[in-house]
Amino acid sequence: MRRTLTALVGLFAAGLACAHPLGNNTVNRQAALHVSSTSVSLRYRVDLAEIPTLLATADADSNGDGVTSASEWAGYARRYGEQIRDGIELQVNHSPLPLRLRTAHWELAPGAAGLSTLRIDAQLSAPLTTQTPLNIDYQDHRHPDEPGWKEVFATYADGIQPETSDVPQASLSQDLTAYPAGEMPNLLAASVTATVLPSVAASHREDAGLQPAAHTPVTLTQQLDTPQKEPPPSASTARTRQPPATPLTQLSPPVRLPLWAFFRLGVHHIATGWDHLMFLLGLIVAQPSLRRLAGVVTAFTVAHSLTLGLAASGLVSLPGVWVEPAIALTIAYVGLSNLLGYSRHGAALSFGFGLVHGFGFAGALAESMGSLRIGNSGWLLDLFSFNLGIEAFQLALILAIWPLLYLTTRQTWSGTALKLVSFIVMSAGLGWFFSRI
Repeated sequence: MRRTLTALVGLFAAGLACAHPLGNNTVNRQAALHVSSTSVSLRYRVDLAEIPTLLATADADSNGDGVTSASEWAGYARRYGEQIRDGIELQVNHSPLPLRLRTAHWELAPGAAGLSTLRIDAQLSAPLTTQTPLNIDYQDHRHPDEPGWKEVFATYADGIQPETSDVPQASLSQDLTAYPAGEMPNLLAASVTATVLPSVAASHREDAGLQPAAHTPVTLTQQLDTPQKEPPPSASTARTRQPPATPLTQLSPPVRLPLWAFFRLGVHHIATGWDHLMFLLGLIVAQPSLRRLAGVVTAFTVAHSLTLGLAASGLVSLPGVWVEPAIALTIAYVGLSNLLGYSRHGAALSFGFGLVHGFGFAGALAESMGSLRIGNSGWLLDLFSFNLGIEAFQLALILAIWPLLYLTTRQTWSGTALKLVSFIVMSAGLGWFFSRI
Protein backbone atom coordinates (compact mmCIF):
# COMPACT_ATOMS: atom_id res chain seq x y z
CA MET A 1 0.00 0.00 0.00
CA ARG A 2 2.77 2.44 0.97
CA ARG A 3 4.68 1.65 -2.23
CA THR A 4 1.57 2.27 -4.31
CA LEU A 5 0.99 5.65 -2.68
CA THR A 6 4.64 6.55 -3.21
CA ALA A 7 4.40 5.68 -6.90
CA LEU A 8 1.20 7.69 -7.23
CA VAL A 9 2.74 10.75 -5.62
CA GLY A 10 5.84 10.38 -7.80
CA LEU A 11 3.81 10.25 -11.00
CA PHE A 12 1.73 13.20 -9.87
CA ALA A 13 4.81 15.26 -9.07
CA ALA A 14 6.43 14.36 -12.37
CA GLY A 15 3.35 15.53 -14.21
CA LEU A 16 3.06 18.80 -12.33
CA ALA A 17 6.73 19.81 -12.50
CA CYS A 18 7.14 23.12 -14.34
CA ALA A 19 3.51 22.96 -15.49
CA HIS A 20 2.12 25.98 -17.30
CA PRO A 21 -0.14 27.83 -14.84
CA LEU A 22 -3.07 27.99 -17.28
CA GLY A 23 -2.82 24.43 -18.62
CA ASN A 24 -0.56 22.81 -21.20
CA ASN A 25 -2.89 23.43 -24.14
CA THR A 26 -3.30 27.21 -23.91
CA VAL A 27 -2.12 30.00 -26.22
CA ASN A 28 -2.03 33.25 -24.24
CA ARG A 29 -1.77 36.62 -25.92
CA GLN A 30 -1.31 40.26 -25.03
CA ALA A 31 -1.81 43.29 -27.28
CA ALA A 32 -0.24 46.52 -26.04
CA LEU A 33 -1.27 49.58 -28.05
CA HIS A 34 0.88 52.71 -27.82
CA VAL A 35 -0.38 56.02 -29.21
CA SER A 36 1.93 58.89 -30.08
CA SER A 37 1.43 61.99 -32.20
CA THR A 38 3.20 60.38 -35.17
CA SER A 39 2.32 56.68 -34.96
CA VAL A 40 0.30 53.90 -33.45
CA SER A 41 2.44 50.95 -32.40
CA LEU A 42 1.48 47.48 -31.25
CA ARG A 43 3.55 45.14 -29.13
CA TYR A 44 1.92 41.72 -29.52
CA ARG A 45 3.16 38.99 -27.18
CA VAL A 46 2.19 35.33 -27.31
CA ASP A 47 2.86 32.71 -24.63
CA LEU A 48 2.39 29.17 -25.95
CA ALA A 49 2.11 26.31 -23.44
CA GLU A 50 3.69 22.89 -23.91
CA ILE A 51 1.37 21.32 -26.47
CA PRO A 52 1.05 24.34 -28.79
CA THR A 53 4.84 24.69 -28.56
CA LEU A 54 5.16 21.06 -29.61
CA LEU A 55 3.05 21.87 -32.66
CA ALA A 56 5.13 24.98 -33.37
CA THR A 57 8.34 22.92 -33.14
CA ALA A 58 7.15 20.69 -35.96
CA ASP A 59 6.02 23.68 -38.05
CA ALA A 60 9.29 25.54 -37.53
CA ASP A 61 11.40 22.55 -38.64
CA SER A 62 11.39 23.65 -42.27
CA ASN A 63 13.90 21.08 -43.53
CA GLY A 64 12.24 18.18 -41.72
CA ASP A 65 15.41 16.86 -40.07
CA GLY A 66 13.77 16.58 -36.64
CA VAL A 67 15.87 19.37 -35.12
CA THR A 68 14.62 22.97 -35.06
CA SER A 69 17.62 25.29 -35.41
CA ALA A 70 17.88 28.88 -34.22
CA SER A 71 17.56 30.16 -37.78
CA GLU A 72 14.42 28.06 -38.29
CA TRP A 73 12.94 29.47 -35.10
CA ALA A 74 13.77 32.99 -36.29
CA GLY A 75 11.97 32.32 -39.57
CA TYR A 76 9.01 30.85 -37.73
CA ALA A 77 8.80 33.92 -35.45
CA ARG A 78 8.83 36.21 -38.49
CA ARG A 79 6.06 34.23 -40.20
CA TYR A 80 4.07 34.24 -36.97
CA GLY A 81 4.46 38.02 -36.78
CA GLU A 82 3.16 38.37 -40.31
CA GLN A 83 0.15 36.22 -39.43
CA ILE A 84 -0.51 38.49 -36.46
CA ARG A 85 -0.40 41.53 -38.75
CA ASP A 86 -2.80 39.92 -41.22
CA GLY A 87 -5.26 38.99 -38.47
CA ILE A 88 -5.53 42.45 -36.92
CA GLU A 89 -7.84 45.27 -37.93
CA LEU A 90 -6.83 48.77 -36.84
CA GLN A 91 -8.82 51.91 -37.67
CA VAL A 92 -8.19 55.56 -36.84
CA ASN A 93 -11.16 57.89 -37.26
CA HIS A 94 -12.95 55.04 -39.08
CA SER A 95 -10.22 54.69 -41.71
CA PRO A 96 -8.05 51.53 -41.93
CA LEU A 97 -4.49 51.95 -40.66
CA PRO A 98 -2.19 49.23 -42.09
CA LEU A 99 0.36 47.94 -39.60
CA ARG A 100 3.91 46.99 -40.56
CA LEU A 101 5.95 44.30 -38.87
CA ARG A 102 9.14 45.76 -37.37
CA THR A 103 10.68 42.97 -35.30
CA ALA A 104 9.81 39.45 -34.21
CA HIS A 105 11.72 37.74 -31.36
CA TRP A 106 11.32 34.26 -29.87
CA GLU A 107 12.23 32.51 -26.64
CA LEU A 108 12.02 28.91 -25.39
CA ALA A 109 11.70 28.07 -21.70
CA PRO A 110 11.45 24.77 -19.79
CA GLY A 111 7.92 23.40 -19.40
CA ALA A 112 6.19 20.32 -18.03
CA ALA A 113 7.20 16.75 -18.85
CA GLY A 114 10.56 17.74 -20.30
CA LEU A 115 8.86 19.89 -22.95
CA SER A 116 9.32 23.59 -23.68
CA THR A 117 7.10 26.64 -23.77
CA LEU A 118 7.46 29.30 -26.48
CA ARG A 119 7.12 33.09 -26.32
CA ILE A 120 6.97 35.31 -29.39
CA ASP A 121 7.22 39.09 -29.23
CA ALA A 122 6.18 40.97 -32.39
CA GLN A 123 6.54 44.72 -32.78
CA LEU A 124 4.26 46.41 -35.33
CA SER A 125 3.57 50.07 -36.10
CA ALA A 126 1.84 52.43 -38.49
CA PRO A 127 2.57 56.12 -39.21
CA LEU A 128 -0.09 58.58 -38.14
CA THR A 129 -0.98 61.99 -39.57
CA THR A 130 -1.39 64.44 -36.71
CA GLN A 131 -5.07 65.13 -36.14
CA THR A 132 -7.34 65.44 -33.18
CA PRO A 133 -9.32 63.86 -31.74
CA LEU A 134 -8.03 60.33 -32.45
CA ASN A 135 -10.68 57.61 -32.48
CA ILE A 136 -8.79 54.32 -32.49
CA ASP A 137 -10.54 50.96 -32.93
CA TYR A 138 -8.60 47.71 -32.58
CA GLN A 139 -9.86 44.19 -33.33
CA ASP A 140 -7.97 40.89 -33.18
CA HIS A 141 -9.62 38.35 -35.51
CA ARG A 142 -7.10 35.54 -34.89
CA HIS A 143 -8.61 32.33 -33.48
CA PRO A 144 -11.19 33.90 -31.14
CA ASP A 145 -12.14 30.50 -29.66
CA GLU A 146 -8.55 29.45 -28.94
CA PRO A 147 -8.19 28.59 -25.22
CA GLY A 148 -6.01 30.96 -23.27
CA TRP A 149 -5.53 34.36 -21.66
CA LYS A 150 -6.37 37.31 -23.94
CA GLU A 151 -5.74 40.89 -22.84
CA VAL A 152 -5.43 44.34 -24.44
CA PHE A 153 -4.19 47.57 -22.89
CA ALA A 154 -3.22 51.01 -24.20
CA THR A 155 -0.51 53.52 -23.28
CA TYR A 156 0.12 57.06 -24.46
CA ALA A 157 3.16 59.18 -25.32
CA ASP A 158 3.87 62.78 -24.35
CA GLY A 159 1.29 65.19 -25.69
CA ILE A 160 -1.47 62.57 -26.01
CA GLN A 161 -4.36 62.97 -23.61
CA PRO A 162 -6.65 59.88 -23.35
CA GLU A 163 -10.32 60.81 -23.19
CA THR A 164 -12.21 57.51 -23.24
CA SER A 165 -11.03 53.91 -23.32
CA ASP A 166 -12.55 50.48 -22.72
CA VAL A 167 -9.17 48.90 -21.89
CA PRO A 168 -6.72 49.51 -19.01
CA GLN A 169 -3.37 51.29 -19.24
CA ALA A 170 -1.31 48.41 -17.83
CA SER A 171 -0.94 44.68 -18.25
CA LEU A 172 -3.04 42.46 -15.98
CA SER A 173 -0.52 39.62 -16.18
CA GLN A 174 2.82 41.44 -15.99
CA ASP A 175 3.39 40.85 -19.69
CA LEU A 176 2.19 37.22 -19.59
CA THR A 177 4.55 36.25 -16.77
CA ALA A 178 2.20 36.15 -13.73
CA TYR A 179 -1.43 35.17 -14.26
CA PRO A 180 -3.86 36.27 -11.52
CA ALA A 181 -6.29 33.67 -10.19
CA GLY A 182 -9.87 33.76 -11.39
CA GLU A 183 -11.62 33.81 -14.72
CA MET A 184 -9.35 34.33 -17.72
CA PRO A 185 -10.02 37.53 -19.71
CA ASN A 186 -11.15 37.12 -23.30
CA LEU A 187 -10.42 40.63 -24.57
CA LEU A 188 -9.73 40.91 -28.32
CA ALA A 189 -10.86 44.46 -29.08
CA ALA A 190 -10.30 48.00 -27.91
CA SER A 191 -11.84 51.41 -28.54
CA VAL A 192 -9.83 54.48 -27.53
CA THR A 193 -10.40 58.22 -27.97
CA ALA A 194 -7.48 60.55 -27.38
CA THR A 195 -6.65 64.21 -27.94
CA VAL A 196 -3.37 65.57 -29.31
CA LEU A 197 -2.39 68.55 -27.16
CA PRO A 198 -2.26 71.84 -29.13
CA SER A 199 1.45 72.44 -28.54
CA VAL A 200 2.33 69.01 -29.96
CA ALA A 201 0.05 69.42 -32.98
CA ALA A 202 1.48 72.88 -33.74
CA SER A 203 5.03 71.58 -33.47
CA HIS A 204 4.35 68.89 -36.04
CA ARG A 205 2.73 71.39 -38.41
CA GLU A 206 5.79 73.61 -38.22
CA ASP A 207 8.14 70.68 -38.83
CA ALA A 208 6.11 69.63 -41.85
CA GLY A 209 5.80 73.16 -43.30
CA LEU A 210 2.06 73.03 -42.70
CA GLN A 211 1.90 70.01 -45.03
CA PRO A 212 0.99 66.43 -44.13
CA ALA A 213 4.07 64.38 -43.35
CA ALA A 214 5.30 62.21 -46.18
CA HIS A 215 6.04 58.58 -45.31
CA THR A 216 8.63 56.74 -47.33
CA PRO A 217 7.67 53.14 -48.11
CA VAL A 218 9.75 50.67 -46.13
CA THR A 219 10.61 47.18 -47.29
CA LEU A 220 9.94 44.16 -45.06
CA THR A 221 13.68 43.65 -44.52
CA GLN A 222 14.05 47.24 -43.35
CA GLN A 223 11.03 46.93 -41.11
CA LEU A 224 12.46 43.90 -39.37
CA ASP A 225 15.95 45.35 -38.98
CA THR A 226 15.08 48.94 -38.07
CA PRO A 227 14.01 49.50 -34.45
CA GLN A 228 10.97 51.67 -33.87
CA LYS A 229 11.78 55.15 -32.56
CA GLU A 230 9.69 56.76 -29.88
CA PRO A 231 10.12 60.18 -28.23
CA PRO A 232 11.80 60.04 -24.81
CA PRO A 233 9.40 59.97 -21.84
CA SER A 234 9.01 62.87 -19.46
CA ALA A 235 8.84 62.47 -15.72
CA SER A 236 5.09 63.19 -15.72
CA THR A 237 4.21 60.43 -18.14
CA ALA A 238 6.89 57.82 -17.48
CA ARG A 239 4.48 55.57 -15.58
CA THR A 240 1.86 55.42 -18.33
CA ARG A 241 4.11 55.06 -21.33
CA GLN A 242 4.73 51.71 -22.93
CA PRO A 243 8.31 50.66 -22.07
CA PRO A 244 10.55 49.66 -24.96
CA ALA A 245 10.42 45.96 -25.66
CA THR A 246 13.40 43.96 -24.46
CA PRO A 247 14.55 41.44 -27.08
CA LEU A 248 13.85 37.92 -25.91
CA THR A 249 16.80 35.60 -25.44
CA GLN A 250 17.12 33.13 -28.28
CA LEU A 251 17.90 29.81 -26.64
CA SER A 252 18.93 26.65 -28.40
CA PRO A 253 15.81 24.58 -29.13
CA PRO A 254 15.53 20.95 -28.02
CA VAL A 255 16.11 17.96 -30.24
CA ARG A 256 13.44 15.41 -31.08
CA LEU A 257 11.35 14.68 -28.00
CA PRO A 258 11.72 11.25 -26.34
CA LEU A 259 8.72 9.01 -25.77
CA TRP A 260 9.18 9.46 -22.02
CA ALA A 261 8.24 13.13 -22.46
CA PHE A 262 4.89 12.16 -23.97
CA PHE A 263 4.36 9.62 -21.17
CA ARG A 264 4.92 12.31 -18.55
CA LEU A 265 2.68 14.69 -20.49
CA GLY A 266 -0.09 12.07 -20.34
CA VAL A 267 0.43 11.72 -16.58
CA HIS A 268 0.30 15.49 -16.20
CA HIS A 269 -2.87 15.78 -18.27
CA ILE A 270 -4.85 13.24 -16.26
CA ALA A 271 -3.38 14.38 -12.91
CA THR A 272 -4.67 17.91 -13.50
CA GLY A 273 -7.88 16.82 -15.24
CA TRP A 274 -10.16 17.09 -12.24
CA ASP A 275 -13.29 16.30 -14.23
CA HIS A 276 -11.86 12.97 -15.43
CA LEU A 277 -10.64 12.14 -11.93
CA MET A 278 -14.05 12.94 -10.46
CA PHE A 279 -15.69 10.61 -12.98
CA LEU A 280 -13.29 7.82 -12.02
CA LEU A 281 -14.04 8.41 -8.36
CA GLY A 282 -17.76 8.04 -9.05
CA LEU A 283 -17.09 4.69 -10.74
CA ILE A 284 -14.69 3.39 -8.08
CA VAL A 285 -16.79 4.10 -4.98
CA ALA A 286 -19.71 2.13 -6.39
CA GLN A 287 -17.79 -1.10 -7.10
CA PRO A 288 -17.34 -3.47 -4.12
CA SER A 289 -15.82 -6.14 -6.37
CA LEU A 290 -12.30 -5.64 -7.69
CA ARG A 291 -13.08 -7.91 -10.66
CA ARG A 292 -16.14 -5.86 -11.59
CA LEU A 293 -14.18 -2.66 -11.11
CA ALA A 294 -11.45 -3.96 -13.43
CA GLY A 295 -14.04 -4.64 -16.14
CA VAL A 296 -15.62 -1.19 -15.81
CA VAL A 297 -12.28 0.64 -15.85
CA THR A 298 -11.01 -1.47 -18.76
CA ALA A 299 -14.10 -0.56 -20.80
CA PHE A 300 -13.54 3.11 -19.98
CA THR A 301 -9.87 2.82 -20.98
CA VAL A 302 -10.59 1.10 -24.29
CA ALA A 303 -13.27 3.65 -25.18
CA HIS A 304 -11.30 6.81 -24.46
CA SER A 305 -8.21 5.32 -26.13
CA LEU A 306 -10.30 4.68 -29.24
CA THR A 307 -11.65 8.23 -29.53
CA LEU A 308 -8.27 9.69 -28.58
CA GLY A 309 -6.67 7.82 -31.48
CA LEU A 310 -9.41 8.77 -33.94
CA ALA A 311 -9.27 12.43 -32.99
CA ALA A 312 -5.46 12.57 -33.04
CA SER A 313 -5.40 10.97 -36.49
CA GLY A 314 -7.84 13.58 -37.78
CA LEU A 315 -10.57 11.09 -38.67
CA VAL A 316 -13.09 12.38 -36.10
CA SER A 317 -13.45 15.85 -34.65
CA LEU A 318 -16.01 17.29 -32.25
CA PRO A 319 -16.12 20.91 -31.05
CA GLY A 320 -15.06 21.49 -27.45
CA VAL A 321 -18.24 23.49 -26.77
CA TRP A 322 -20.13 20.19 -27.06
CA VAL A 323 -17.59 17.81 -25.56
CA GLU A 324 -16.84 19.65 -22.31
CA PRO A 325 -20.49 20.03 -21.18
CA ALA A 326 -21.13 16.40 -22.19
CA ILE A 327 -18.23 15.25 -19.98
CA ALA A 328 -19.71 17.22 -17.09
CA LEU A 329 -23.08 15.52 -17.60
CA THR A 330 -21.50 12.04 -17.44
CA ILE A 331 -20.01 12.98 -14.07
CA ALA A 332 -23.33 14.29 -12.76
CA TYR A 333 -25.12 11.14 -14.00
CA VAL A 334 -22.73 8.77 -12.23
CA GLY A 335 -23.05 10.71 -8.97
CA LEU A 336 -26.86 10.86 -9.21
CA SER A 337 -27.24 7.18 -10.05
CA ASN A 338 -25.08 6.31 -7.03
CA LEU A 339 -27.34 8.42 -4.81
CA LEU A 340 -30.45 6.72 -6.18
CA GLY A 341 -29.02 3.27 -5.54
CA TYR A 342 -28.26 2.38 -9.18
CA SER A 343 -24.56 2.22 -8.46
CA ARG A 344 -23.50 -0.98 -10.20
CA HIS A 345 -22.38 0.67 -13.37
CA GLY A 346 -21.74 -1.82 -16.12
CA ALA A 347 -19.04 -1.99 -18.75
CA ALA A 348 -21.45 -0.78 -21.45
CA LEU A 349 -22.18 2.49 -19.65
CA SER A 350 -18.51 2.95 -18.86
CA PHE A 351 -17.59 2.35 -22.52
CA GLY A 352 -20.16 4.84 -23.79
CA PHE A 353 -19.07 7.54 -21.38
CA GLY A 354 -15.44 6.71 -22.10
CA LEU A 355 -15.98 7.62 -25.74
CA VAL A 356 -17.04 11.11 -24.63
CA HIS A 357 -14.10 11.50 -22.25
CA GLY A 358 -11.71 10.42 -25.00
CA PHE A 359 -12.55 13.55 -26.96
CA GLY A 360 -11.69 15.55 -23.85
CA PHE A 361 -8.26 13.89 -23.71
CA ALA A 362 -7.86 14.46 -27.44
CA GLY A 363 -8.48 18.16 -27.03
CA ALA A 364 -5.03 18.44 -25.49
CA LEU A 365 -3.20 16.51 -28.20
CA ALA A 366 -5.16 16.19 -31.43
CA GLU A 367 -3.88 19.38 -33.05
CA SER A 368 -0.27 18.56 -32.25
CA MET A 369 -0.61 14.98 -33.42
CA GLY A 370 -2.28 16.26 -36.58
CA SER A 371 0.87 18.18 -37.40
CA LEU A 372 3.35 15.52 -36.32
CA ARG A 373 1.71 12.73 -38.27
CA ILE A 374 2.36 14.49 -41.61
CA GLY A 375 5.21 12.62 -43.22
CA ASN A 376 6.16 10.97 -39.94
CA SER A 377 4.81 7.62 -38.74
CA GLY A 378 6.51 8.10 -35.35
CA TRP A 379 3.49 10.07 -34.12
CA LEU A 380 1.78 6.74 -33.40
CA LEU A 381 4.40 5.93 -30.78
CA ASP A 382 4.05 9.42 -29.35
CA LEU A 383 0.29 8.94 -29.10
CA PHE A 384 0.73 5.50 -27.50
CA SER A 385 3.16 6.94 -24.96
CA PHE A 386 0.78 9.80 -24.12
CA ASN A 387 -2.10 7.38 -23.62
CA LEU A 388 0.10 5.05 -21.57
CA GLY A 389 0.82 7.92 -19.20
CA ILE A 390 -2.93 8.44 -18.74
CA GLU A 391 -3.50 4.75 -18.02
CA ALA A 392 -0.54 4.50 -15.63
CA PHE A 393 -1.88 7.30 -13.47
CA GLN A 394 -5.40 5.87 -13.55
CA LEU A 395 -4.11 2.47 -12.47
CA ALA A 396 -1.99 3.96 -9.68
CA LEU A 397 -5.00 5.93 -8.48
CA ILE A 398 -7.25 2.87 -8.42
CA LEU A 399 -4.66 0.72 -6.62
CA ALA A 400 -4.23 3.43 -4.01
CA ILE A 401 -7.91 4.15 -3.38
CA TRP A 402 -9.68 0.81 -3.77
CA PRO A 403 -8.15 -0.95 -0.71
CA LEU A 404 -9.31 1.94 1.44
CA LEU A 405 -12.78 1.73 -0.07
CA TYR A 406 -12.86 -2.01 0.47
CA LEU A 407 -12.15 -1.53 4.16
CA THR A 408 -14.78 1.19 4.32
CA THR A 409 -17.51 -1.18 3.06
CA ARG A 410 -17.09 -3.19 6.26
CA GLN A 411 -18.04 -0.22 8.41
CA THR A 412 -21.58 0.65 9.51
CA TRP A 413 -21.26 4.17 8.11
CA SER A 414 -20.20 3.01 4.64
CA GLY A 415 -23.61 3.83 3.14
CA THR A 416 -23.46 7.40 4.41
CA ALA A 417 -19.93 7.79 3.08
CA LEU A 418 -20.99 6.52 -0.34
CA LYS A 419 -23.86 9.01 -0.48
CA LEU A 420 -21.62 11.88 0.59
CA VAL A 421 -18.99 11.10 -2.05
CA SER A 422 -21.69 10.58 -4.69
CA PHE A 423 -23.28 13.92 -3.80
CA ILE A 424 -19.90 15.63 -4.22
CA VAL A 425 -19.42 13.92 -7.62
CA MET A 426 -22.91 14.94 -8.78
CA SER A 427 -22.50 18.52 -7.58
CA ALA A 428 -19.12 18.86 -9.27
CA GLY A 429 -20.56 17.55 -12.53
CA LEU A 430 -23.50 19.96 -12.44
CA GLY A 431 -21.21 22.85 -11.55
CA TRP A 432 -18.91 22.11 -14.50
CA PHE A 433 -21.90 21.70 -16.81
CA PHE A 434 -23.43 25.11 -16.06
CA SER A 435 -20.04 26.81 -16.21
CA ARG A 436 -19.34 25.29 -19.67
CA ILE A 437 -22.61 25.96 -21.48
